[in-house]
Amino acid sequence: MDLNQATLALAFKKAFYEAIKQLMADDPATPHVYVVFGTPASYEPDDIVSFGRVTSGQAVATLTTNRSREETLTVEVRISCFVGGAEEAEIAASERCYELLRMIERHVRMTDTTVGGTVRTCFLTSHESDGETPEELLEQGRVIDVTATFTAAARVRA
Repeated sequence: MDLNQATLALAFKKAFYEAIKQLMADDPATPHVYVVFGTPASYEPDDIVSFGRVTSGQAVATLTTNRSREETLTVEVRISCFVGGAEEAEIAASERCYELLRMIERHVRMTDTTVGGTVRTCFLTSHESDGETPEELLEQGRVIDVTATFTAAARVRA
């Protein structure tokens, strides 16, 4: 059974993950960024991009024999960056997170606007960060996390 008949959520998340994994591998400034689908198995690399929660909302598109639906998808992309050091490293970790976020955002806005043909459009619609290292990690260095939400529009036709 073709799962795309009910929703494009999984196809979208997989294509987004694969595109960003390739983007990071191809860029000389990011070959060691660990890009993972779901929860990382290791927190060893300094920079991690993980593709997590996905949501879907559907509305009737047309009342033809296919009974197509308009689907709005979101996926959460969590960027986590570690920099060894004290207070001064907090800014460096933040800058790295936002550098990676800008790369991802630009890729889906300018380069692969349909995320491998899975959706019609995809844009960064929000992001959030506590903006500080959790207290239990301070002795090891500085870690900043940014959670970004990307929203896509697609048509489920079958």
